[in-house]
Amino acid sequence: MASSHIIARGTDGYYHPENEDDVIALVKYAAENALQVRVRGAGHSVGWSIFTDPVDGRPQNMICETEPPVGPNINIALDQMYALDWIDEAGGIAEAEAGIHLGKVPDDPFGVSTQENSLLYQLYQKGWAINDLGGITHQTISGFTATGSAGGSLTYSLDNVIAFRVVDGTGNITWVEKGDAEFDAMSLSLGLLGIVTKVRLKLAPMYNIYGQEVTTSITKTDCPIDLFGPGDATQPSMRRFFEMTPYSRMMWWPQKKTERVVIWQAVRNPAAQPEAFMPAPYQEFTPDLGGQAEQLLASIFFTTLGNNSIFQEMPKIGRNFKQFRSNVAKLWSDKIGGFLASFLSWLITVVIGIIMMIPIIIFALFPSIIRALFPYALPIFQPMTKPGKPTMFQDYYWRSLCMDNTADDVMMGTEFTEIWIPIQHSERAMNLLNDMFDTAGSPATGYYATEVYGGAPSSAWLHPAYTDGSDEYCHGCVRFDVFWYRNNDSDPNLKHAFFQQYWNVFLDNNVPFRLHWGKFVPGYDFPFWARYYQDNLPKLANFLTLRAARDPHNIFFTEYWQLRLMGRTLS
Repeated sequence: MASSHIIARGTDGYYHPENEDDVIALVKYAAENALQVRVRGAGHSVGWSIFTDPVDGRPQNMICETEPPVGPNINIALDQMYALDWIDEAGGIAEAEAGIHLGKVPDDPFGVSTQENSLLYQLYQKGWAINDLGGITHQTISGFTATGSAGGSLTYSLDNVIAFRVVDGTGNITWVEKGDAEFDAMSLSLGLLGIVTKVRLKLAPMYNIYGQEVTTSITKTDCPIDLFGPGDATQPSMRRFFEMTPYSRMMWWPQKKTERVVIWQAVRNPAAQPEAFMPAPYQEFTPDLGGQAEQLLASIFFTTLGNNSIFQEMPKIGRNFKQFRSNVAKLWSDKIGGFLASFLSWLITVVIGIIMMIPIIIFALFPSIIRALFPYALPIFQPMTKPGKPTMFQDYYWRSLCMDNTADDVMMGTEFTEIWIPIQHSERAMNLLNDMFDTAGSPATGYYATEVYGGAPSSAWLHPAYTDGSDEYCHGCVRFDVFWYRNNDSDPNLKHAFFQQYWNVFLDNNVPFRLHWGKFVPGYDFPFWARYYQDNLPKLANFLTLRAARDPHNIFFTEYWQLRLMGRTLS
């Protein structure tokens, strides 16, 4: 069947609509021609959850994939739809087009993202804010909400969204507003209920954050938190710490002989007048040559740890050197000019490459050496905090609440599975994991960290913290982000791969859990896991019924999501 005119596909493989009419035409064309259609935000979910189904193995099922699958299916980028309109500036109500990024994207493949056109900066300029942020602010507002992303807080959540403007699978466009029957389904939709074109927000007054970070051993004697016990009046349990700290997260390094935990915590205060506030931003890596060099060395370290062949490692290390050179050139271009910055960044990259060449080759040929050195090398990258000397910070929330923003997405590319467990199971979950680490050693711990933090309850149907107010999720969750370095060999979510042992330890011990949909979920035993999701998400059946009604031609429902939500494909 012929369709009305649609915009041309870009040379990058994406369709780039400029307005809602373009989106509607693409949706109708897909429905008429039995095509899939999906939308890419910032690419911080695994690739197969974002795009139309892969073709010839592309894209890989990894984060930060920029090239869409080839073929006739429609992959959309909303990089031309990033306007912010004030509905009631005095009352803090605004509408953001779905392609607007929360913050600046350092390596925006479309070259559009800036600090000035980002959502958070524009809200800040008007004295408004949103209540919570994740570890980064690269996401689009639509992508952030579609996957249920969240920051480290039991106190706050992204509850500022009050309406979505959505094109369904037939091309109809409507507002879904808070209070509507479909709102809690749309609040975490995975892109399966339609394409969001705008998000309406009811904002909070601007605030600043004040906090500190310390690195200690995990022992009850040294750690300010009782990580594995019930706590007491002077040393809170982990659950109590998350409950009483507005914003917090922990990075747990469980490897033997290196055991340590990095505790980041912050509180909010109303925004002071600019002349009365002296920001001291939190920076995981300093935004200078030293910070870039630290990340490059860390990337070499983790790449050699996660691979067993020099032929696997060298292209990956080469890509990290290329990213390092590009980042340094950007840092210096405004100060000394583009040509000189490019030349000097190339020169320093060559010098570091020459210095590192021999150890890289040795570690690549004999990986057991770098693994033996791990307990001695990690303290260099993550040293213990001296007593009474925590890292203190105070800053605008939009710049430091996102504590991972200074980590480069390529050199420090981190993927993970995110496991949400009712907060009352915190102590048991920590002990189960610790016992697994003690028993299995490096096959269980790997050579990276596990992030631990809280998550507020949610009424969104597919949210891993979904609650009706009377179940065990009603008090919120503890979350375990099991990290996997992006350059590691193999896929961590397949049967008998790295992540399975984490899912199994909770399955085998009857600890309830749910998973973040945008991160790694099991890539095996699909009927089993579909039943598990159905048993543990009371509204999943309702969601699937609504999905079928809103997308009768299944243009959004890729095989990836069919397998995970139903345990089978429709064909």
